[in-house]
Amino acid sequence: MRRGCIAIGEFHCDGCDNIIKHPERYLAINEEEGKLSRYCLKCCLEKGYTHYKTEGGKQQLTILID
Repeated sequence: MRRGCIAIGEFHCDGCDNIIKHPERYLAINEEEGKLSRYCLKCCLEKGYTHYKTEGGKQQLTILID
């Protein structure tokens, strides 16, 4: 299951090991047998978990895919 989240503390991205700080957005994914992985927006773009969407003439980055 994928969840788009906002960091309320500090922790490391499981993809690039950069620190995700409050109030950055990140993606939490339950992968294999209860393992939770957290990915920063940069890693999400590289892995194809996010995309840009145009709404109202403005381009927005979205984590949750329609």
